[in-house]
Amino acid sequence: MHIDPIARTVRLSVRELATFRQVPSSAGYGTASWRAIVGQHWHTTAAHQTSEIYADARFEVPLSAKWFHRDWYFEIQGRIDQLIPEQNQLCIREVKTVRDSLPASTEELASRYPDYFAQAAIYLGLAQVLPEYAESTLRAELYFIEVETGGVQIVPLTEADQCAFTDQLESLLPFLEDRRTSQLRLQGVVLQPAFETLREGQAELFATLDHATLQSKTVLLEAPTGFGKTGIVLEHMLRQMQSGIYDRAIYLTSKSTGQLETIRQLRSMIGDNLRYIQMRNRTEHCIESAAHTCTGDERCNARIGQSWQAAAIYPPDLFEHGTLTLNRSKELGQSTGVCPYALTKGCLPFSEVWIADTNYVFSPASRAVFFEQHGFDPAKTLLIVDEAHNLPERAADALSVELSATDLFSALEELRSAGASHHLLSIGEELIGCLELLTTKEPLHSAALCETLDLCEDFTRQLKESHFDYSTTAPFAIDIAWRIPDLAHRLAEPAHQWLHWSPSKGTLRATSLNASKWIAECVTPFGGSILMSATLTPIQSFREHCGLTAENTALALGHAPWREGAYHVAIDTRVDTRYKQRDKYYETTARTIAALIAQSPSVPVAVFFASYLYAENIKSYLDALNPGLRVQVQPRGVDLAEQETFIDEGLLMADALFLILGSSYAEGVDKLGGRIDIAIVVGPALPEVNAIQDARMNTHPSTDRDLAFTDVYIIPAMRRIHQALGRLVRAPGHRAKVLLHCKRYNQATYKEQLAPEYQQTTTITNDHELVKWSQES
Repeated sequence: MHIDPIARTVRLSVRELATFRQVPSSAGYGTASWRAIVGQHWHTTAAHQTSEIYADARFEVPLSAKWFHRDWYFEIQGRIDQLIPEQNQLCIREVKTVRDSLPASTEELASRYPDYFAQAAIYLGLAQVLPEYAESTLRAELYFIEVETGGVQIVPLTEADQCAFTDQLESLLPFLEDRRTSQLRLQGVVLQPAFETLREGQAELFATLDHATLQSKTVLLEAPTGFGKTGIVLEHMLRQMQSGIYDRAIYLTSKSTGQLETIRQLRSMIGDNLRYIQMRNRTEHCIESAAHTCTGDERCNARIGQSWQAAAIYPPDLFEHGTLTLNRSKELGQSTGVCPYALTKGCLPFSEVWIADTNYVFSPASRAVFFEQHGFDPAKTLLIVDEAHNLPERAADALSVELSATDLFSALEELRSAGASHHLLSIGEELIGCLELLTTKEPLHSAALCETLDLCEDFTRQLKESHFDYSTTAPFAIDIAWRIPDLAHRLAEPAHQWLHWSPSKGTLRATSLNASKWIAECVTPFGGSILMSATLTPIQSFREHCGLTAENTALALGHAPWREGAYHVAIDTRVDTRYKQRDKYYETTARTIAALIAQSPSVPVAVFFASYLYAENIKSYLDALNPGLRVQVQPRGVDLAEQETFIDEGLLMADALFLILGSSYAEGVDKLGGRIDIAIVVGPALPEVNAIQDARMNTHPSTDRDLAFTDVYIIPAMRRIHQALGRLVRAPGHRAKVLLHCKRYNQATYKEQLAPEYQQTTTITNDHELVKWSQES
């Protein structure tokens, strides 16, 4: 749907108009790929049957018309499923699949599927004003197919049903007027600048960004941590929205810690004059209450229409101070009986900025939450991806598909109870046996791959044609069953794009080795996109991993002169932190940390490790050598508030903070800036050597193994290190000593990947040199 609120014009599809609801319905709330597949199967079958009876019938007939209604111009387009010539008239037939038993009363069908009746009515109403149908008498009907049995029921549209066209236009008007009011309000706001006083380099980046957006739809923005990237990009975004270039912005991060600072910055610039939604995941929205208990799936919406109407919910009224917070949505859910996740989603069309995890655009399983919202038009949306250095890995994870024998067994039992065919179940059981024979941690050999692919394809064919009671089948079982067609597709893909392997007993996983094409496909529809990070460098490598080129991107680079000389870096060549060698140096590492703690008596030392296990092993040595030292290891699995509490308390009470490279503490918490004097990076933290990394090496486009190793291992490791160290110097006047604790840092292949501010180093070869360096001012 494309809305020009100032010109009062709307361009939308028949389906978008028909499905628009002020009150969501439980039927078909949300979508799943299996519904589309089943629907397409029955559409094809119905078309074949119709063509046998009506030789002149036409299918997928395009239709487009303009309509004026209450000061708004509508341009509506769609495709009629079947156009059937009858004796003295033309019949517009819309084919719809349902899970309810047929036949059913017309009233019941109209109540449960109002959008189907509206869709047929819209086609009929539009066709009646088009010149190509001026000489024809028109009627419309719905052709319902029960997916479980293939049973058919034809329901002709009555004169009363035809009012659904006008009713839908009337229903849409409040939303359109709200969008117009919001746009006018935004245009009239005086924006507060992101910064009261610009620091060195910021004015130049503002100008560079403006220029870059004129050169290309996609901008790669790189500036150091603490530079003010968020503020600069948000101010640019708001000014572009004020000028009408975009009517919405999506701000994505790979770690939720960054979303809080984004919201704080946004509110400081525009206050309550713009609506925004922070879209948290379904699990975070879950509640247990007398009015509603979340199930974590579509069953949450079983009575959503009734509860929504009973509470007289109108999404714009839910906004307080420009947003609907997670806590408030949960409180409303407890009082109204509406799932909090549905409440938050219901507010998305009425907000101008969506702040969320990268999965909401780059995950096939999650992107429908945004892309199916009423009024969402990617071409009029600015996409901002913060921490974009993580995007290739996150997108690859989202594309990957996993199936376990245990899960499939549970799903088959559900399908058996729902009446699934013996043939479908027997193929599933054979697939379970195949999964249980896979060799753990190893790629599938060719024979196992062929056998598994054959079974997945056989299962897929049977599933598309199988008749069972979807309504009584647990959603998890349907999701697992329909995961197999996705898996079949992945197994058939070229070997250089996917790793087909068994990560654990009885489990098969298709892991994406290169998500570049998918990332490019996701970015292309947007009117503009900004991919930003402190660590995009090396830029060409980042472009390639995102499916981008120098020709279709522009650069906006920020330089912070105040970072020059802010780091005093040393490379400690006394130790070797490679996995098979590191235990020989545990004591040296522990004594090194103790020595640097002694040089920083009132400020904790930040120590960055590759893993929790490494950190905990060193802590054990440190506890034995210096029992009085207060060492805090970052906790696992805590929420945003608990992360902040750990940092706040650690800065006040600890002698050393043990942090994990690549975690939200190392990449998403900004409180270390100016509050840490000494940091140690224990080893370059290369990615774990495993089947995935081996496959990436083997499928790398370069035949030079050293270049492949740099791309697969060293560059990702150095990005994590740069992210961590960048958090220590975030403003003019900040200073930090950094000890790179491993002899590999002194090797050219590693050292040349260090950012310029870390290139001037002291080399430490013995304990005396360490003490001397630590005492230097």
